[in-house]
Amino acid sequence: MKTILIVDDDESYLELLRLLLIQEGYRVLTAADGPQGIAVYQEHHPDLVFLDLSLPSMNGIQVLREIRHIDSKAKIIVITGFGSVESAVTAMQSGAVDFVEKVDSSENVDFVEKVDFVTNFQEVTSKKIKNVLDEFGGD
Repeated sequence: MKTILIVDDDESYLELLRLLLIQEGYRVLTAADGPQGIAVYQEHHPDLVFLDLSLPSMNGIQVLREIRHIDSKAKIIVITGFGSVESAVTAMQSGAVDFVEKVDSSENVDFVEKVDFVTNFQEVTSKKIKNVLDEFGGD
């Protein structure tokens, strides 16, 4: 069973993604901040990491670079609610294998949009996970 680490300080998003990935058949580890994410990565060396860019105490790019320093072959997909071309380029230059935007979790996004997002996100992430694990030598 493949193991995926999710590093995100948004508890509701972390839980949503965790449940989606468990439903897809993955073992899922979680961390709520950068230092915890790095520690979990060092201990378990998961097959894939979903890493939020906006984290307390360390930003996602710092965490990405630290994980890549620990393991130059680490497969990391950056996730963010504040996606921009610049942040995507920085993440990819720092070693991310992909970049995914998450739904705006603010109150102004209606329920139907969130449901649509979750359905689409599950479809997209399932394909991305398979592609990343296949392309980058998942066991």
